Amino acid sequence: MLQYLRRLYFIEKFFDDFKSQVINVWFRNSNRKEILREPLDHRYCWTPRYQQDWKFLYDIVNICDMFGVAYLEENKSTMMEKVDCLNKPDLVQDLSLFEFYINTLKDGFKTAEKEIRHKLRLLDKEEMQRLDEALNCYITGCNYAAIAMSVSAIEFRLLNFMQSAKSDPRLERYTLGQLIDEYLKNKKEYKNMIPEKHEHLLRLCNTYRIFSVHPKKEKITKQIATSIINLAFAFLMDEKMKRKERPV
Repeated sequence: MLQYLRRLYFIEKFFDDFKSQVINVWFRNSNRKEILREPLDHRYCWTPRYQQDWKFLYDIVNICDMFGVAYLEENKSTMMEKVDCLNKPDLVQDLSLFEFYINTLKDGFKTAEKEIRHKLRLLDKEEMQRLDEALNCYITGCNYAAIAMSVSAIEFRLLNFMQSAKSDPRLERYTLGQLIDEYLKNKKEYKNMIPEKHEHLLRLCNTYRIFSVHPKKEKITKQIATSIINLAFAFLMDEKMKRKERPV
């Protein structure tokens, strides 16, 4: 399973390693001393080794608008154009062009680095793992599983909030639907910790979680999966939804 969120911490290193690998393998002559302006094989971007890194790059840029980072949202289309160029042999036959596309993409993520890291720090290790699994499912077209895993991350955070306000061992055994009902019926007991705007989000996400994990006739499309994953990120990366310390 690819760890998209964890690798975002080191995204600049990914670009440096990708560029270095391509130069050393495809733009150095046989004695390894001289860097060439044209590649040794003009089809190098179709090789499995290149495609593996390019596919990760394509995926991370394609989903970058889910993270709630303004710069990535505003510049996604431009960044996707650069990614597409990196997969076209006729556009990467000159080293300077290849480096231009890579460096432009790297600079984009570097511009957003501070906000990216801040957003990622809002996630618990368990939540990050579940969201990474959701993204893996989403990218491979497994829409039902993508919703199930993204909503499970929401459930993990909701349980944390409720347990921080009220010590009740029964909460651990509740389903997501039961947790939501318990919270909404007893908001004062839970100190109204969850912003009202997220109450509707919780209901919606739970509805589609039920559709995704139970044999209902409701069809889960890519559009629906995209919406629910975006809502999961919006919930988990809301500053007002930072994880709470449970009472001792």
